[in-house]
Amino acid sequence: MSNATIIQTNSDIFIGSDSATSVLLRGQLYRLDTKATKLFKFDNLVVFCSGNLDYCYSVMNQFSYQSNKNVYSLREILLNSYNGEKIDVVIGEYKDNKTWLYQLSPYNKFDIITYTDIPKDGVNILSAGIKTEESYNSVCKYISIGKSVPEVFKSVFDEISYEGIGGTLTVYRINQKGISEFLKCEVKEKENLNIFNVQIALDHFEKHLIVGERIYGKIWMGVNLALQDEDGVLKFQGSKGEIFDRNGILVMKSGLVAENPDKFGLWSFNDITRVKMDNIEGFVIDRATTDKLHHPDGWEKIMWADPTDGTLYTHDLVAENIKIVNNVGDIILDAENNYLNLGDLSNIIMDNKLTSVEKMQLITELHKIESAYYRMLEQAEKYKRSQRDDEFDIEAQFLTKTSSTKDLYSTEPLTKAFFDLLDYMSQYISIVTQVPLNIDINSPLTEKTSEVPDRAEFILKFKTYYDEEKRLRNLIEDAQFYSGLNMGSFYNNLVIGEYGFIALRSDGKYRSVLNATNGLALQKWEKNKWVNKVYASIGNSSYEDGTLIAEDLVAKRLRIENKFGDVILDSDGLNIDFSVIDNIILDDVITSMEKITLSNTYKTITQQYITLKEQIYRYATTIYDDRDSSYYGLDTAQQELVRAGNELESTYDALTNYMNPIFSNMNATTHIVNDLHSTRFIFHQKWEDFYKAYEGARAKLSDFLEKSSLQLGRNYNNTVIDAVNGVVVTRGNYKNKTTLNATEGIKIERNDGTASSPVWYKVFYVDVDGNLFAEDMSTKRLRILDAKLGDAIIFDSLEGITINGQNDEQIRLNANKGITIDVKGEKRFWIHNDGTLRARKLIIEPDMEDGLVLDEETDGYISDLMVNSLKAVRNSKDEQDYIYIRDNFIKLNTGTSAKSDITKFKLHLTKDDNQYSYPEMIWGQGNGVNGGNIGYIKKTSNAFQFQYNNDTNKTRAIEFNASQGDALRIYAEAGEIKIDSDTKVTISCGGSGIVLSPNGVKITGTRIDLN
Repeated sequence: MSNATIIQTNSDIFIGSDSATSVLLRGQLYRLDTKATKLFKFDNLVVFCSGNLDYCYSVMNQFSYQSNKNVYSLREILLNSYNGEKIDVVIGEYKDNKTWLYQLSPYNKFDIITYTDIPKDGVNILSAGIKTEESYNSVCKYISIGKSVPEVFKSVFDEISYEGIGGTLTVYRINQKGISEFLKCEVKEKENLNIFNVQIALDHFEKHLIVGERIYGKIWMGVNLALQDEDGVLKFQGSKGEIFDRNGILVMKSGLVAENPDKFGLWSFNDITRVKMDNIEGFVIDRATTDKLHHPDGWEKIMWADPTDGTLYTHDLVAENIKIVNNVGDIILDAENNYLNLGDLSNIIMDNKLTSVEKMQLITELHKIESAYYRMLEQAEKYKRSQRDDEFDIEAQFLTKTSSTKDLYSTEPLTKAFFDLLDYMSQYISIVTQVPLNIDINSPLTEKTSEVPDRAEFILKFKTYYDEEKRLRNLIEDAQFYSGLNMGSFYNNLVIGEYGFIALRSDGKYRSVLNATNGLALQKWEKNKWVNKVYASIGNSSYEDGTLIAEDLVAKRLRIENKFGDVILDSDGLNIDFSVIDNIILDDVITSMEKITLSNTYKTITQQYITLKEQIYRYATTIYDDRDSSYYGLDTAQQELVRAGNELESTYDALTNYMNPIFSNMNATTHIVNDLHSTRFIFHQKWEDFYKAYEGARAKLSDFLEKSSLQLGRNYNNTVIDAVNGVVVTRGNYKNKTTLNATEGIKIERNDGTASSPVWYKVFYVDVDGNLFAEDMSTKRLRILDAKLGDAIIFDSLEGITINGQNDEQIRLNANKGITIDVKGEKRFWIHNDGTLRARKLIIEPDMEDGLVLDEETDGYISDLMVNSLKAVRNSKDEQDYIYIRDNFIKLNTGTSAKSDITKFKLHLTKDDNQYSYPEMIWGQGNGVNGGNIGYIKKTSNAFQFQYNNDTNKTRAIEFNASQGDALRIYAEAGEIKIDSDTKVTISCGGSGIVLSPNGVKITGTRIDLN
């Protein structure tokens, strides 16, 4: 697994990766080499694919053959081939005038994660593979300090290099212009790298493998035998042989090629065709098909030999120089001599007439022609273009090609001949439609006898069609020959001929040979000749024929036996030598000496059976039941383990019951048929059934142990426990992560980045001094305690926030009551259910340092009060007198503080027609008739007036005017004016005047006029 660092903007993608490969031995990582490819170019795509290299290369090879290369076809390949391998895939492309990134990972079942629509000035940083956090942080750091893109990539990979990352750094740039190599340089390696070398390999092999220049034995046995070089792998698993090409793709099977039922033979295949030769089906050639309804395994037979009678069947066959004869030897078709027997056509029109019976024969022939015509068209379409003409890009790492547009032939002449024939025949029979062919056999035209004016033309129409069909068939055969494999031709150093299959490596040092004479042999060019390295002995004086001989062999999990059948090396297997058992029962007789051998074998497997049975019982019951919870995978493993244990017990009991009569008398000879009434096959099957049940139970036990135990570093529903980080739990949407270990105690982090490029920010943690910190916290019931106050602050999901003070104060805040302040259980400040704000014993202090000034009567004081509305009302629903202040008026009202209350006095600012307002007092509630019985005091812009309107709305007024003419005016409308005094009334103007007193009236003036 390597690292991919990606910088994405709206118009450009820079994607870079290294070329290092590494190997893990005994917990230590070693650098293997720096020749691997992690970035692949396909058309307009750049793909980063890293992990298990064999699997990655296999995926990329399959992807290269896709006609539509996109993220969906690549995901389909991963879903169909993934089997637990390590792999991480990122795809970059430019389309629709913007950049696109896709990420495919096994952790989310290869769901497609897409990154696009980057803001014009924005940057998206993505890191994949290994050391993702380190590379992401480094990119952010270097971009923030203004480094260029090449400098960023160089600095990042120099910084994160180690055994698993290094070698050659390659950076591709993807934008509107296409894909270009942006940067290629060597990564600065760390000092003291652990480099894999021969000595490390030898140390490892000495502890785990057998290494020898030559290893010989009479019988070669092993669980796995794999021979591998850079060109491919030959692998044996018991009786199963497999050959993989250099890309890790399985291309051939030999030996036991299939099971249920067992099939032995040789199968060779690719994505299109499969050739099978085995003991069940005989000889079969298949082709791949998408019709899973009729061919569930995806393969359709196109040529096969009936295993019962040897009859050869085929369809979709194109053959050269074919000759067909009937059962008496008459030639029906001779392609080489251009001969076709048209049957009775000449006889039908011998008399230049077509009867209704003859027309029915012609109708049958026309339907056959139609069927052959469309079948020919279908076959012609398949071979019209050859892959041989495809354009290959041999410079690409994986072969890519562009399909050819060159047609090898045309079907137009055959189509013209077919429809010309139908047009001609329509004068004799009623053809309703030509496509598809529909003939009305009940039509009068079809039923009547018709004259044929020209027999030659009649026969020529049929002959023309048959000639064109033959011509097209020959062209198809030529196209198949042009596109197919030919004996003796070279195909990339692979030749097929009389010698069989020979595959020669490009350096001429190794070759593989497969034929009926030598079987399978891997040979090496030594001293100017080919020397067998892996082969089956034939005519060897030292070894029996068929003995597999290998030189320069390195093998894993090797089983070795001596010539007596004793196991020298085996990994935990059940040691049953079936060859010894089969030799014992070969003559259907078991002697006393042979019984001793069988008894020893039986005792050995009995001990192994008892041990395994106890383990299965213990783990399937005691260990499984001793847990508080389970999960689906463990339950399934336990059920399968119980079933395997039951099968093991039943096969052992069956074997024991079968062997008890044999062991009952160890000195007597037992005859399998006469004494046991059995057969050698049943005898062998009892032992084999137990062997299979034992090995199957061991496998199920291993699976149960793996699923029931904690594996360090394994992901359990996004919970990982390892020796470095402790317990790490990551939420499914990758937004939160909780860590618990001895270093940091506990911490909860929030991902401010993305799932592929996380940026973790701590929101809940304990610092080194033991202080607890939390951000953005939501809780249902939280108590903050004080040593003296008790529950000083309480956060509750129902009651909200409660704060308790030192002097029996309590503040409550919640959604139901808003805010409430109590003192010693009495309300002081609260929001009423009608939405009004209410308070008791409210004191608002002035903005001064002097002592608090309180009203002596009410003990209340408010400084600097500004309100929108004010009413001085007692807390009573009874009628009362009160003051109401609002907007620009003051009212003295009587009532219950309702809109219908009576106003008895009003002071307000009003205006007449001019723009200036003036104060006005209105006295009394009036009589309710045209404003009667109301008094007014006004100060207008040019007068000061006292006015009263009586019950009949007659005005009495005193006016102080600004004008000299009516400076003071007293008037009474429809009423008298009376000046009354018991002492004196004086009216003076200058030197003149009138004085009224109880003693009389005195008038003075320079002149007095009496009219």
